[in-house]
Amino acid sequence: MNGDEFIREKLDLVPLDPGVYLWKDESGKIIYVGKAKVLRHRVRQYFQRPEEKDSKTRLLVAHIADLDWIVTHSEKEALILESTLIKKHTPRYNVRLRDDKRFISLQLDLGHPFPRLNVVRKVKRDGNIYYGPFSDARAVRETLRFINAVFLLRKCSDRNFSGRQRPCLQYQIGRCRAPCVGYIDQTQYRGFIEEVKLFFAGRMSELLPALTAEMQEAAAALEFEAAARLRDRIAAIEKTLEKQRMVAHGKGDRDVFGLYREGAAVVVCQLFVRGGSLTGQRIYPFRNIEDDDDAILRQLIGVYYSGDNFLPEQILLPPDAEESVTVLADWLGEVAGRKVELRTAQRGEGKELVALAATNARRHFEAQRGALVTSADVLGETQEKLQLPRLPDVIECFDVSNLQGKQAVASQVRFVQGEPDRRGYRRYRIRTKDSPDDYTMMREALTRRLTRGRDAGDLPDLLLIDGGKGHLAVAVAVLAELGLVDQPVAAITKIKDLEPDDPGPEDKIYLPGRKNALTFKAGSNVLHLLQRIRDEAHRFAIEYHRLLRSKALTASELDEIPGLGPEKKKDLLRAFGSVARIREADREALRQAPGIGPKLASTIYEHLHPDD
Repeated sequence: MNGDEFIREKLDLVPLDPGVYLWKDESGKIIYVGKAKVLRHRVRQYFQRPEEKDSKTRLLVAHIADLDWIVTHSEKEALILESTLIKKHTPRYNVRLRDDKRFISLQLDLGHPFPRLNVVRKVKRDGNIYYGPFSDARAVRETLRFINAVFLLRKCSDRNFSGRQRPCLQYQIGRCRAPCVGYIDQTQYRGFIEEVKLFFAGRMSELLPALTAEMQEAAAALEFEAAARLRDRIAAIEKTLEKQRMVAHGKGDRDVFGLYREGAAVVVCQLFVRGGSLTGQRIYPFRNIEDDDDAILRQLIGVYYSGDNFLPEQILLPPDAEESVTVLADWLGEVAGRKVELRTAQRGEGKELVALAATNARRHFEAQRGALVTSADVLGETQEKLQLPRLPDVIECFDVSNLQGKQAVASQVRFVQGEPDRRGYRRYRIRTKDSPDDYTMMREALTRRLTRGRDAGDLPDLLLIDGGKGHLAVAVAVLAELGLVDQPVAAITKIKDLEPDDPGPEDKIYLPGRKNALTFKAGSNVLHLLQRIRDEAHRFAIEYHRLLRSKALTASELDEIPGLGPEKKKDLLRAFGSVARIREADREALRQAPGIGPKLASTIYEHLHPDD
């Protein structure tokens, strides 16, 4: 029974219940997770009228070798399970969120009697209040600078706060009220915390009447310095309020999603509206996505909000995302522990915000068009030109670097769908050879990587070697020894006899079982992809080799002195401060150093003064 017959027979076993289905490839790895109201109907759609399917669906179906499913009680349960499985397995053809550390938030720590604002990268459901996310550090600095100047919250750590006996410099320059030494009590301080909350809620205008009255009272009591400080606070708030009016979009917190796609390439833009003001955005580019727009948004929202990310009061979606609203609304409320309004924006201000998000998505798409649109085509062309059994979504390349066999290293880089995946980068310090023998070094690196990959079921779609026929023969031999004869492999090498003014390509490709190398026209997308991967492997290997070489060249002269171990070497350096001063010392001075006796002192002196 071939693979297609196996799948089609298995389709008849799929139940008519709601649940989650999991497509797997030949190695048993999950490549796509989906949810369905009726499982059997949904999975059968993938194989019905294939000639009418678009390229993104055909791409997924070409990799399907097996199917599994999990039945749930309801579609909502299926949604939750789908999000969980996507986060756990990160399937190749699902929406995957990268850990983007650029986005930071401000945390108001309510667990302390005198709260302060902390900069954090992760929003947790821990009872504290979070503001953001901010799109860049500059926005955070500006916000903190304003708050420190106007509301005068404490900035010291909890440890410094509890141990302080007198006010710090921040109090002296008028940037803090010194709650650490009791200059202000908890009730007064909490009043300023409420003002900060009003500021982040976009309700600063409510502060002005109270602050104005307080300023007038201070002036009447002849407390002119206090009145002047209040006057400056009022002026700062009014200035900020003018800026905020220009970007205000109602009140409250919202997340707004917009989408732009061309074929299997999609960019989603998420706008963050906090306290009625647009504070930032996040961009999600996706390539080779099988799902329709509504399913992409549903998966993205399910994965994003099932973590520790802040859930606002309202989420706005494009007008055609009605299914996402139906499925997600109740679940989001359960996650947040309160009502979350999820709706499509059909008119008015909400529609304008969604249009703004879509415009930003389109602008980012246009800026990344080359990477988004052509990667699938280039990979398909690569599969065709190299006669590969499957699309080379995952390509790993190996290179070696050494100087006369010294500091010999090998590098492994991984590209996923034509882009670097640094989680798959590895460095190998060669153990088996101390003389210049690239073949032996390559054999060791490949054996270590492929043995681990075979045992873990983690092998690339294409193994690329930086080298010629000899390097390819080594790779083929290692694959045979490990029982991986079906693993696709190729080698890329320079064309040595290329004339200086020859406009042709500089590299050629060797394949197993093929006598002559493959050559490509200048500007070939396939060659450009393979060259880019090879160059990255070469750069990574050279970088590691130079690191080891630098360490070897900068090793201390003391390392070579017999009888001088690591601890005694530290004692010497601690006593004299540097190797140069140790060299200047006589035998008697060396002998007096901690742990150095007369015999070792003479050994050290003679080693450092061989001509004496």
